[in-house]
Amino acid sequence: MKSRTLGSAVVTIYWIGLILACSVWAVPQAASTEDEVKAAFLFNFAKFVDWPMQSFPGSDSPFTICVAGNAFDGALERIVQGETLDRRPLVVRPVPTGTDVRGCQILYIAPSEARRVPDLITAAGNNPVLTVGETGDFIEDGGTIRFVNAGGRIHFQINPDAAERASLKVSSRLLRLAEVVRPRRRAGVAR
Repeated sequence: MKSRTLGSAVVTIYWIGLILACSVWAVPQAASTEDEVKAAFLFNFAKFVDWPMQSFPGSDSPFTICVAGNAFDGALERIVQGETLDRRPLVVRPVPTGTDVRGCQILYIAPSEARRVPDLITAAGNNPVLTVGETGDFIEDGGTIRFVNAGGRIHFQINPDAAERASLKVSSRLLRLAEVVRPRRRAGVAR
């Protein structure tokens, strides 16, 4: 009888932990925490996407989240500080005014950089870079994940075709949480 009670307790604790771990995906956000929520999404995207080995120059290369434009007010740096992914330290790097995205595994393009979206997506090309943005045409421009603020909550859309072009494997668990969308017009990126 004791082992059944212990087994039930373990299962209950497991489910509570799973619910708490996934709670970042579905909590309403106040305007003041929007940066933290988006930063947490980026961190979690890294956990639910597989990058090919050629994405990294060496076995000790960091996992790099690049940010084009002003975003997150330091929240992303705080979230990834001290974190690792597959034994690689996570680092955040700004993208200067050009379009050099070499060494980026995730490229977030802030709304302030809307005019640069097509150029940055083109620069990422068919390389293994997960592109994330918020502009209305982000998916149509060839982006992979788009944040959408609806009803005071942050949701996201995923374009699986863009992920496939970038040789990225998106977890089915992440796809279930997203709105899967396909571009209405042909994206202006190299195929």
